[in-house]
Amino acid sequence: MATSSGGLRSRRAEGYVHVARFGVPGPGSAEVLLPELTAGLEAGDTVVLACSSGLGTALRQRLPAEAVHTVDPALLSGRAPDALAGYTALLDRFTGTRVHLVTDSSGVHGAGVPAWLQTEALLNHVLADRAVDHYCVVDDRALGAAADQAMSCHPWVLAADGPVLNPTRRDPAEVLRSLWSAPEADPLEATRPTLEVEDVGSMRELRRALTSSLAGGPLDPAGAEDLVLAIDEVVANAAEHGVPPVDVRLWVTERRVLCVVADRGQGFDEPLAGYGPAHGDDLSVGGMGLWLARRAVDRMTTAPLENGDGCVVRLVVDPRG
Repeated sequence: MATSSGGLRSRRAEGYVHVARFGVPGPGSAEVLLPELTAGLEAGDTVVLACSSGLGTALRQRLPAEAVHTVDPALLSGRAPDALAGYTALLDRFTGTRVHLVTDSSGVHGAGVPAWLQTEALLNHVLADRAVDHYCVVDDRALGAAADQAMSCHPWVLAADGPVLNPTRRDPAEVLRSLWSAPEADPLEATRPTLEVEDVGSMRELRRALTSSLAGGPLDPAGAEDLVLAIDEVVANAAEHGVPPVDVRLWVTERRVLCVVADRGQGFDEPLAGYGPAHGDDLSVGGMGLWLARRAVDRMTTAPLENGDGCVVRLVVDPRG
């Protein structure tokens, strides 16, 4: 059972409060959310709806129209770095007031369930100091086996009497490790690679070879260019912080693209790194490698080499129409 803390309505919360409401994003969930949002409006806070039409319509019918801001939920979706940038940009529009934000999981399959779970976990880290009560309606029936992971991403759960602490919540870093730990090789690695470069010497030649190998594959030109940049950043990071040689293998199939970068160093275990530019928006300062790489791929995992003597980074892109 979740642990009661008196609910948010009985106190003025500080920082980011991430609350899950498990159920269908519709009128039933709207009824449960309504007391929280009404209390926020009475306190002079701001209500922002970034949810699907069924839930949004039900809430707008019950709240004063002039007091509710509605935004496109697509602005908060996509790969985790892009989704997090969307959340930050949205909240920047409402500085000086506490925001009561409503989202739901209806668009989870756009970028994939793992990407959505990754974002939900990272919000607790990235928005920790933001004045936000975030109510996330989670359709656990649609999520299936991922419902337990979704629960672990939310420190609070919305009960009939208000939000209560969630005893199954997990630290964001722990959630990310569970999502992206990949100690075993990808099945594609048992096949012949499209490109193989051992002991990378010239970064310019590597980029040229990658671009040529990706041409005619499932990625559009912009996606291919982004992936080349991501691989370039990972290789440069391995060359600077790892132990040579640095080897690169690339598989290009009709359905997906996989790149494996290996060096003989110890690797890194920083699951929270790379989800925002290291020095703000100035890309010329440096320290942007992981951020740029994460924005360009659907999955990036790290693991020891099979013989334990080194580290391997795997970058995967699952193209969509």
